[in-house]
Amino acid sequence: MKLAFVAISGLILSITPLFVKASSSGIEPEGRRQFFSRPGTASSAEDGIDDFLKIQSQNHSLRWYFKDTPGELKGVALVIHGLNLRPDKMQSIISDLRGSGIDVLRLSLRGHGENYSRRKGIDEDQARLEAFKNVSYQLWLNEAYLAYLQLKARGAAKKVPLFLTAFSLGGLIGLDLFASQGDVKFDKLILFAPAIRLRAVVYLERVMAPFPRLVIPTFAPEAYLANKKGTPIAAYNALFDSLDRFNRNADQKLNVPTLVFIDEQDEFIPLSKLKKLVQAKKWDRWRFYIVEKDKTAEDEHFYHHIIDASSTGKTVWRDMMKAVGDHLLDRNSL
Repeated sequence: MKLAFVAISGLILSITPLFVKASSSGIEPEGRRQFFSRPGTASSAEDGIDDFLKIQSQNHSLRWYFKDTPGELKGVALVIHGLNLRPDKMQSIISDLRGSGIDVLRLSLRGHGENYSRRKGIDEDQARLEAFKNVSYQLWLNEAYLAYLQLKARGAAKKVPLFLTAFSLGGLIGLDLFASQGDVKFDKLILFAPAIRLRAVVYLERVMAPFPRLVIPTFAPEAYLANKKGTPIAAYNALFDSLDRFNRNADQKLNVPTLVFIDEQDEFIPLSKLKKLVQAKKWDRWRFYIVEKDKTAEDEHFYHHIIDASSTGKTVWRDMMKAVGDHLLDRNSL
């Protein structure tokens, strides 16, 4: 942890003189994405879905994965990835949910996966990064809300519960959506290292808030990165704005059956602060599952990623997924 703090501090100091130059160079920012419906303003779930499909045709932000087991549908789950994480790295979680009889709607936030505008003259990696440089809290919240409308419509049609399954930033976006929008309701939550509390080292990025297009290298395994060049300050600004709003809105509405997976050595999310928050809010239906990676994990010393067998080790992952099924399907009492 100290090494990460020193590395990021040194990086900030070394690039400070370049801020103005970096923020003003390169491709012109793409046009701000316009939404037909914003949280709380869609006249109906159907209108929201219709609006989303107009956007979807260009930006590819949503994809359904239907259950692959016989029998009745057990629920529908919205899955949201983490900051600068490839959305397809949530596939292990999605596969397990499908195997448990749950339909899954995967959301790719703007600047991740296929959710960017195709542009002549630049390749897909550059276009994706360009989109990432123009994200905002409101944009990501809009995407999550419109995704929720689809989830809610399918849940109502099939008469099954609604689940949120999210990692890191995805957990923050999903929880803030739940807390801030009166028409949003999840029956159960599965959260992997939710970014609703951050270590102090993460807040170092806040000093660069005036330079949203500046890209900071990301110290995470490259295979997991949506944008290998790094994470723009715009994305960190959106993260902090989301957290500020979550802190204003979080209340007893969020006290639904929740299972939180977290490694005590997580570089970004402090377990102690998460527990204090849950205690202070009196969320007595929340439970913590402490993850301890085994030596078969491909990168056992990067503790934030706990989203597949490669990041945790096969045996650990198997036990985690059993806990997910037990929680969502009431196979035993937590």
